[in-house]
Amino acid sequence: MPKLILQIDNRVLNTCVVDQRASIGRRADNTVVVDNSAVSGHHATVFRDGEHFVIEDFASKDGTFVNDKRVSRHTLRDGDAVRLGKGKHTIVFDEQGGAGEVADAAPPEIAAAPGETVYLGADKHKALLDWIRSAQAPAGVAVLRVIEGRADHTEYPLHAYTSVIGKSDAALVRLKGLFKPKEAVAIARSDDGYVATVLRGTTRINKTPIRDRRVLADGDVLEVGGLTLEFKLAG
Repeated sequence: MPKLILQIDNRVLNTCVVDQRASIGRRADNTVVVDNSAVSGHHATVFRDGEHFVIEDFASKDGTFVNDKRVSRHTLRDGDAVRLGKGKHTIVFDEQGGAGEVADAAPPEIAAAPGETVYLGADKHKALLDWIRSAQAPAGVAVLRVIEGRADHTEYPLHAYTSVIGKSDAALVRLKGLFKPKEAVAIARSDDGYVATVLRGTTRINKTPIRDRRVLADGDVLEVGGLTLEFKLAG
């Protein structure tokens, strides 16, 4: 099973087996928590895509680099070196990894010294995500339905692990207008449900301004960049 190997100055700090998905960032609700101001709260995600693993930048402030090249999405190959923004940490992708391994035989405490990176064991990661468990997990792929505003389609299935609403060419839902943000909202899909993260601009969910993250529930209405979208779980 593939592994992510965290290094700094060529010194290995820790390793983490990747099964289906691992999120990386500074906030405590990530799988891999990097306590470094150069790393965004939710910086990037690594996930299985068929026979390969892909890293996607989560519209981070300072970018994600693979082998010193900035990427928004990149299929990882054995030995690829990932750098997060201007930080000194490097994450090496080990495609061979090791079968049956766990992230840590003795998971570390959640509290860490400044600058230390913590890999959370499954139990502690679950505890940190307890607040997300109250949301109903989707039985299938959810969709965004356009209620109001100009869009290329009337409905957008959320197949990808990360779906972006914005003006960017890579966005699933393309915003119209010269001054619209390239990435306004990112919607992440996992076994826990769907979580919307506001990246740029003003977004409202059910008329309430949202500035960070929100677990999406069936029927939620998002107002972003001149579009009104209804979030619907597969029924």
